[in-house]
Amino acid sequence: MVLAIFTAACTSASGRSTDRMTAEGEVRLAERERFDAMLKQDAAALEILLDADLTYVHTGGDLESKGQFVDLIRSKRLIYESIEPSDVLVRVHDGLAVATGRSRMRVRSATGASSFAIRFTEVYVRRGGRWLLTAWEATKLVE
Repeated sequence: MVLAIFTAACTSASGRSTDRMTAEGEVRLAERERFDAMLKQDAAALEILLDADLTYVHTGGDLESKGQFVDLIRSKRLIYESIEPSDVLVRVHDGLAVATGRSRMRVRSATGASSFAIRFTEVYVRRGGRWLLTAWEATKLVE
């Protein structure tokens, strides 16, 4: 009952939540949905989950646009076999969210399969009531 009252108190007249904890949960859900789409090679879902202005920087420094990244997944030139994020910290600021964390990754490409750990930074923007990934940058960690 107390949670219901708190949630209602944190909702604006338009019905949209203004509570930072709720926004943080929404960003975490958007991240999970994106990782799931990448694992399933679901280019259609990625089209919805990624911002039109996306900049995606891979661990090797390659920079891709939304179209290039979605095409990479659609064509199966890069297959994500596992993505295991950890230590993710989400900070929400007026329609933008920054998430930092680590992840274990297993991928397959033309050069073969590889497994590695990364540290990442991702930026989400709120558009049309959804959190969309607008920037990703990852650095491979020495193990």
